[in-house]
Amino acid sequence: MQDIPSIDPRDQVIRAALRDVAALAAIVAGEFHATYVGPDRAGYLHVLGDYLADLGGQIEQGPMGPEVAVDGRRIAIRFGALSGPR
Repeated sequence: MQDIPSIDPRDQVIRAALRDVAALAAIVAGEFHATYVGPDRAGYLHVLGDYLADLGGQIEQGPMGPEVAVDGRRIAIRFGALSGPR
């Protein structure tokens, strides 16, 4: 057994679907769980905001923290316990 990801197409399909269903479930619920766990949360939000602007969205400060505003929807951005200060 090797410590590398499987290249079997079926395994790749399963891994991609599992990652994507988690992201989609959070978005449908109105939350997005950021994968960034480093100390520069503000820097992450700045870069994320730049990318969102290219897609017609923006990051705004909501009542519980940062939110993505795009196409009339608002999606809360949540960080894990290891990410830096707000």
